[in-house]
Amino acid sequence: MIWNSKEGTPGPGEARTRERQRRQMFYIGLAALIGGAAGFLTGFFDQGHGSLFAGDFAQLKLPPMLALGLAALLVGGFILLPLRGFGMIDDYKRQQNFVGFTGGCLSVLAGYPIWAVLYAGGFVPAPHAFGIFAIAYVSMVLSFLYARWRL
Repeated sequence: MIWNSKEGTPGPGEARTRERQRRQMFYIGLAALIGGAAGFLTGFFDQGHGSLFAGDFAQLKLPPMLALGLAALLVGGFILLPLRGFGMIDDYKRQQNFVGFTGGCLSVLAGYPIWAVLYAGGFVPAPHAFGIFAIAYVSMVLSFLYARWRL
């Protein structure tokens, strides 16, 4: 840690880094809170016997107003929060995040047709929404880790 020798406090660059790290932890906490709230509310108010994680979301029944509220919450957590966060991080981390998001997008663009032809050939079960989400999520994480360690 580089300290300002005159005052015994961190220099201006280190103070900005600490502020950026605090903001990042706030965003991570907010994202976790949004995800936890969405999961809890979905599980608590489910009037059917569905499960988002088991792939039988057709059996999931929610009150209409709760469904609209959850959709708005998820738009905030999955779209608005990351876009806002991109403007607040340094260029190097932003580049890593862009590589991660691009990897997730490309895996869905390629993954669905690949999955469809493998299904048509009898190799795998039919494509479904949760599988596509899982492909995007896992490949996004792997792409980000690649960018973080290699770029």
